[in-house]
Amino acid sequence: MIKFDREAHPFVERLRRSLPASAHVRQPLLGYLQSRQIIGSTSPTLRIVNVFSSDHGENIMCQFTIEGDARTRVFVAPLTHLALDRRHPAAREAPKAISPRRRRSEAMTRG
Repeated sequence: MIKFDREAHPFVERLRRSLPASAHVRQPLLGYLQSRQIIGSTSPTLRIVNVFSSDHGENIMCQFTIEGDARTRVFVAPLTHLALDRRHPAAREAPKAISPRRRRSEAMTRG
């Protein structure tokens, strides 16, 4: 899960200002949505409509809709289960900002 700390917070604020954002589903969420028959066999485009901290303030979560869904349902998932569209301004910094393991290893090489 994503740790919601001071390093991730500026990214979340920038992402929040640029919402809604297109995204693609990653494998764990894809399997879940398919098993619940929410989507078919193809990977849909998602629209992130909100990002927020979990109840305990440790994880970054997002609310998203599925483009083309006639019912316009809103789902919630960890941000790590989605991949921002490459054309989005925050797409390049997203993996670094939301990956605690990568931030830890970079801190170790600097220090």
